[in-house]
Amino acid sequence: MAGVTSGLRRAVQRVLQGASSTGGSSSAGLGTAAPAAAAAAPARSGFEAGQPTPATHPDLLRSGELLPGLAASEFAARRAALAAMLPPGAVALVPAAPLVYMSGVIPYPYRQSADFLYLTGVTQPYALAAIDSSQRYSLFVPDRDSWREQWDGARLGVEAAEAVFGADEALPLSQMPSRLSEVLSGATTVLFDNDRPSGQDPACAVRALRQLAPFQEAQKQHRLLPLRPLLHRLRWRKSPAELALMRQSAQLAAAAMRDCIQMSHPGVHEHQLAAAFEHRCKVGGAQRMAYPPVVAGGADACTIHYSRNDKAVPGGQMVLLDGGCEFHGYCSDVTRTWPVGGRYSGAQRAVYEAVLDVHRASLEVCRPGATLRQLHHISVRLLSDAIAQLGILPGRRASDIMQGSYRRFYPHSVGHWLGLDTHDSSSMSHDRPLEPGVVLTIEPGLYIPDDPAFGRFAGIGVRIEDDVAVTAGGHEVLSSDVPVEVPAVEEMVGAASL
Repeated sequence: MAGVTSGLRRAVQRVLQGASSTGGSSSAGLGTAAPAAAAAAPARSGFEAGQPTPATHPDLLRSGELLPGLAASEFAARRAALAAMLPPGAVALVPAAPLVYMSGVIPYPYRQSADFLYLTGVTQPYALAAIDSSQRYSLFVPDRDSWREQWDGARLGVEAAEAVFGADEALPLSQMPSRLSEVLSGATTVLFDNDRPSGQDPACAVRALRQLAPFQEAQKQHRLLPLRPLLHRLRWRKSPAELALMRQSAQLAAAAMRDCIQMSHPGVHEHQLAAAFEHRCKVGGAQRMAYPPVVAGGADACTIHYSRNDKAVPGGQMVLLDGGCEFHGYCSDVTRTWPVGGRYSGAQRAVYEAVLDVHRASLEVCRPGATLRQLHHISVRLLSDAIAQLGILPGRRASDIMQGSYRRFYPHSVGHWLGLDTHDSSSMSHDRPLEPGVVLTIEPGLYIPDDPAFGRFAGIGVRIEDDVAVTAGGHEVLSSDVPVEVPAVEEMVGAASL
């Protein structure tokens, strides 16, 4: 044993002496520099897509699909539709989302830019798409780097960018400055959302793009225009394939909501409900949550985006759960409010049924030709009536409450657009008439501050939210699998423990 120990000691000393002679040491695992031998390693045979394809994941993707249920031809049609909206001679630039790091080399879970995903089907960072008015589609992808691939896995290469993702031209990012300078120099207009983050990673394409002289020249000459309004117009109406994915996303959220209602009991903890919601969504196939779930017991339900989820909910109180998931990019957003003890109190039921009446009325007018602003005005009028009838503001008439004081109890819109983002196509006006294929939320709410001045209603917060697709004949509630009627909700509470 002594001989072995002395041998190890001598070996350690040799390593330390070698490190000091080169000025220090580096960690092969966490350092950013790659060994020269690794950088020069030959490329593997074949090509890498860096994400599932029908060849590698036949259980997930059918032939011709880039994402489940979405064929490569649908992405090509989206790019053609965008090209048709561009001014003659213009080029649109759409970067992938950058990696964002939580600490050192530890990244946050990656989420692709909705615009980039919509046009390309690529779910990876380090890429940029260029689409011109002639429908030419160029895709810049990461250079081969076997060192990084050893740590992070295969990445999209130029061969797959053309063969799988349909690019007319694919080049490594190292060639982007020269090629894109040529493209931008001949463009009449450059469409790019200049508020896009460049990220913390020096390999981000946006950082390199902003350094190009032709890009800076286009900006100085006011030939740089925002792209987002055009893409939001395209994304606002969903195709049948998109609606199918949104329906699945909403059904997953509804199933998770049912589980949470059924497992509720006096003393249930908010974080337990949040964990159960996320578990059911992900076991069902969701890739991530659409946003941090709101699980708000008692008076915290009056905080619209409460996210602490850090307390037990005693009997006699309600819990408001606002949750949604992403299913292959498409978001759901569902809210229910229920009594953890299984029965609404008189005051709780009065507020809940007032919100439920507004929810029903809003759904009735949700059809082609109506506008989201009209739906909101209806919700304001009806909730103002409810505030007056419940006596929350004694002596105030509904017509007076409608002039603005309702905002203390109902501070948000009755809904928002829904799609690849939870608040989707945000540049689309709420005055635009609804069309078949549009998806929105319907989510009236009433939140009474926890102030003794409001008597038995103090601290009661209720929101009821569903995901709704506009159809030719009216609408479809995508999240209808979770009940809203009082008897059905009360019967479901705690059913998992029976």
